[in-house]
Amino acid sequence: MDNRKILLQQKIKINKQRSRRKLLMKMLPQDMSNVIENTDLITSPKLEKILEIVNKKWNNELHTHNFIIHYKNFRKEFSWEQEVIQYVQEIEMEEKEVYLFLGILDSPIFLVNGNWVIKNFEVLWQSLNYEDGKKFFMQLLSGMMIKILFY
Repeated sequence: MDNRKILLQQKIKINKQRSRRKLLMKMLPQDMSNVIENTDLITSPKLEKILEIVNKKWNNELHTHNFIIHYKNFRKEFSWEQEVIQYVQEIEMEEKEVYLFLGILDSPIFLVNGNWVIKNFEVLWQSLNYEDGKKFFMQLLSGMMIKILFY
């Protein structure tokens, strides 16, 4: 593929990611929408680099069955949505910015206050109709990913 075509595809992807921000803002209550509107937005290609760092941290096994076997101490299972919400809301962390990656198609990464995410987790969760929500801490040393599996 020639460079112009690659650049054009990248610009299209970035525009889709930016439009996801507007869609998310429509789904959230006004006060939360204002926060998302005023956050820094990370789009392609930096977005892919961040996700690659996270995947490398877990030996590219993050979304595989091997993760369950090799990293069982880093995993917690819940039976009900309310248990997930309660668990997240009980997390205490220092004031710092985190990457908020919603994991939905063409979603950008939002750079937001981690305590804001914890405080508003239930509304974010419900606004996304329980879509997979993924949150990675800025340092990428510790973090949380919430993945919903329906059986």
